[in-house]
Amino acid sequence: MQKLALFNPSDMNLKVDFTTIKTVTSPVNGSPVKKPVVLFTKRGAFKTRSLNQQYQVEGTSLSDTLVIGVRHDPKIVKTLGVTVKGINYTIEDISPDETNHYIAFDLLTIKKVTK
Repeated sequence: MQKLALFNPSDMNLKVDFTTIKTVTSPVNGSPVKKPVVLFTKRGAFKTRSLNQQYQVEGTSLSDTLVIGVRHDPKIVKTLGVTVKGINYTIEDISPDETNHYIAFDLLTIKKVTK
């Protein structure tokens, strides 16, 4: 029995930058500033939760999070940041696809960075 793909290639319409925080020198006054620096980029897509899933996360720390899917990559870890459409997010949870399929997707639960 063949497993259906989680995403179609045409669904992968987001540019997802994986970032880390580096201290760089400000060009304005020369002071050190912490800034996200892009390590690598992947294509991704938002994954909508079912109503049942949405009700389960309501009232938890995951209630204001989003889920995106990207092609499986072992370099993706929780310590990385994510930038999608110019908005910075932290990775709250990773659901990696460790199967032996030639097309595998990781589901990332991300939360918007608030200052």
